[in-house]
Amino acid sequence: MGNDGGSIPRRNEMVREKKRDEKADRKNQAIAQNYFCALSKLPLQEPVVGDELGRLYNRQAVLEYLLDRTVYGDGHSICDIQSLKDVKTLNLTPNPSKKPSSLGQPAAQFVCPITMKEMNGNSGFEFIWSCGCAFSAQARRELPDSATCIVCDQAFVDKDVVPINSIDTEVLDLLRERRLERRRDREEKRAKAKSKARHGKRKNEDGTDEKRADKPDLKSSKVQKTTA
Repeated sequence: MGNDGGSIPRRNEMVREKKRDEKADRKNQAIAQNYFCALSKLPLQEPVVGDELGRLYNRQAVLEYLLDRTVYGDGHSICDIQSLKDVKTLNLTPNPSKKPSSLGQPAAQFVCPITMKEMNGNSGFEFIWSCGCAFSAQARRELPDSATCIVCDQAFVDKDVVPINSIDTEVLDLLRERRLERRRDREEKRAKAKSKARHGKRKNEDGTDEKRADKPDLKSSKVQKTTA
């Protein structure tokens, strides 16, 4: 081993090399998540939708997936979209600049409408589930009134905030809990609506509405009084 003219890398050199590789992987992952649809792998193109875990998709790709769950092969492992109610159409701000960044990344397609930071994975972004507006996390932190959307001024609550493409496991667990909560609420509302529709118009044996059958015939009463 020592006579072939080569050298054995030291442990600290191997650690540095591993960190460089991991950093490069994160950079490539950030580009993939913020520039391309998670399902079709095609460049993001408006209308863009976000799911409840903050992943981004072309709306057309989601429609195709809902019609055919096998159209994108591993789609079932990428997302848990059961209907269009599981995604939100985003209000994104196109990037006015098409120049690549100083880090060599291609120009981001979208920017924060407040800070003009690019949505390229280098800065945290989020969107509001209730209205769909997207902006940088920094913009929301710096503005004092966090009870209304900083773009459209619509009121929202904390659980409506969805970080875009977060890789933090705790954040993702919280988003999954919120997703489950929303789905339970929708199921309860659907069940109540069905129950109301089923019992709202109960019929008597002769086919008349129950409420109407109980109601006195005012016209007939007037005729009887006039005759008397």
